[in-house]
Amino acid sequence: MLLLSALLAPAAVHGLRVAPSHAPLSQTSRSPLKTPKPSISGEPAALVAGAVLLSIVEPASAGDVSWIAPTKLVLGPTLSIATIFFLLRVVLSWFPTYRLDEPPWNVVAAPTEPLLKPTRKLIPPVAGVDISPLVWVAFLSFISETLTGPQGLLTILEKKG
Repeated sequence: MLLLSALLAPAAVHGLRVAPSHAPLSQTSRSPLKTPKPSISGEPAALVAGAVLLSIVEPASAGDVSWIAPTKLVLGPTLSIATIFFLLRVVLSWFPTYRLDEPPWNVVAAPTEPLLKPTRKLIPPVAGVDISPLVWVAFLSFISETLTGPQGLLTILEKKG
């Protein structure tokens, strides 16, 4: 610790100063295209401080699995809610009298419509029933099982770590 304070003391006292990297040119030889570039005189101290910090703080390693539980905690319910919203859109397509731009239906329609609009161009309604949300239900279910299911990637990584 004494070594660290001795190395950082000059930088702390003087701070980071900007000084020209070479002597200024005379007015007659100075061209408008070439201007002296400043350099930071505190660079060595910053490099030493960075090296010391890296030696103290342990970087995240491949075996670090602390991010998996919070990711599953957020990703699982998010994918489930999105799947429910798309299923509600299928049911709402059976009743064309409900206006999707009015409450409470706009809560379901607003987040799903940006994804459904391009999907409807590929898969048009069949017999007046919009089946494009089923494509998203299948996709979201697949992603949910692949990542957060009992045999999902995140679950396997969590058990392995």
